[in-house]
Amino acid sequence: MIHNKTYLQLKKTKRVLLLLSLIFVFVARSFAGNDGEATKITPNFKLSYKIIDGKPSIKVELSYKDGKKFIPVNNIIVNLYLSEVRKFNPVTGEGWMGNLVTDDDGVVEFDLSDNFKRIKTGAHVFNFIASIGTDPKFENSSEQITVNDVRISLSNSVADSLTTVVAKLSMFKDSVESPAAKTEIKLLIKRTFGALPFGEENLSTDENGEVSGVLPKDIPGNNDKTITVAARYEDQENDGIIEVTKRIPWSVPPIEHKFTKRTLWSSGQNAPVPLVIVSVTIIFTIWGIIFYLISLLFKIKKLR
Repeated sequence: MIHNKTYLQLKKTKRVLLLLSLIFVFVARSFAGNDGEATKITPNFKLSYKIIDGKPSIKVELSYKDGKKFIPVNNIIVNLYLSEVRKFNPVTGEGWMGNLVTDDDGVVEFDLSDNFKRIKTGAHVFNFIASIGTDPKFENSSEQITVNDVRISLSNSVADSLTTVVAKLSMFKDSVESPAAKTEIKLLIKRTFGALPFGEENLSTDENGEVSGVLPKDIPGNNDKTITVAARYEDQENDGIIEVTKRIPWSVPPIEHKFTKRTLWSSGQNAPVPLVIVSVTIIFTIWGIIFYLISLLFKIKKLR
C-alpha cells in the first residue's frame, strides 16, 4: 500500500510538472510573439515652404510624442515626391525628387531651385509629398503640402523727395492670372538680422492687387548706396511664404558704429594706423636685436 501511494504521488507530481512546463512554454511564446510584433511609432510631420525671389524650398520637420514632450526624429531618410509617390518621370518632372537625412532637430530642407522652373511650366498648383521608408522604430508615413504659384512684382517711384514702393499680387485660377484683391501683403526693408516693416499696418491689396508704402527718409541704406525692399505674401492655409526683393537707389549711408572706427579703445583690427605701424616696428626691432645677439654668440664661440 505504501509503495502504491508513493507511486501515485510521483505520478501526480509528474503531471503537475508537465502542466507547468506547458504553461511556461505557452507564456514564453506569447511574449516572444509580442516582442516580434512590437508597435511602431507614428511620427508627426510638419511641412512648410518658401519661395524667395523665385527660389523655392520645402522644409520637413519630424517628431514623435513621448508623454507630453515632442522628440525630434533625427538621422532618418526623408523622400520628397511631386504629385505622386513613384519613380521620377523625366517627361512631366513628377515623382521622386530626392531624399535627405534629418539633422539633430529632426529637420530637412529641400532646395528646388535647379528644377523648379522646368516642372512649373504650364502648372500653377503643386502637391509635394514627404515620406519616410522602412524603419525598425517608425511606421511608414507620409504628409503632403500644396504650393500655389503666386506672382509678386515690385516697383518704385520718387516724388517730392519721397520714395514710394508698390507691390502687385496676382494669383492663378483655372490657369488664368488675375489680380488678388483684399489680400494681406507685407512691405519690408531688409536688414542684416531681420526685416523692418514700413507703410500702413495690415496692408491689403486693392481691386488691382496692389499695395503701396512710403519709405522713411532717414532709414540707413546699404554700403553700395542702395536699400533692399521686399514684398511678402504669407500662405496661411499651406504654411508658406512667398517673397520678392528689390534693390533701389538710396542716398542715406549706413550707420557707422563706434566700435568699427579706428580708435585707441577699438578691437585690434580697428586700431589706428599709426599705432599699428609703431607696434609692428617695435616688435621687429626687438626680434632683430635678439637675432643679432644670437649671431654674436655664435661668432664668439667660433673664435674660441
